[in-house]
Amino acid sequence: MRMCTPIRGLLMALAVMFGTAMAFAPIPRITWEHREVRLVQFHEPDIYNYSALLLSEDKDTLYIGA
Repeated sequence: MRMCTPIRGLLMALAVMFGTAMAFAPIPRITWEHREVRLVQFHEPDIYNYSALLLSEDKDTLYIGA
């Protein structure tokens, strides 16, 4: 059974769209278990957006940026 052209085109467009989305999806660089690190709560007055976080390779320093 042949697939009609509009459906085939739609499926191809969806495949390209999802493939592109996956190519640019963020990938975690370092993972660790909760019990492996000592947690400290960070708070700074009038700062509410902690959207950029980077943990040093030695896991001693957490860099926080906006």
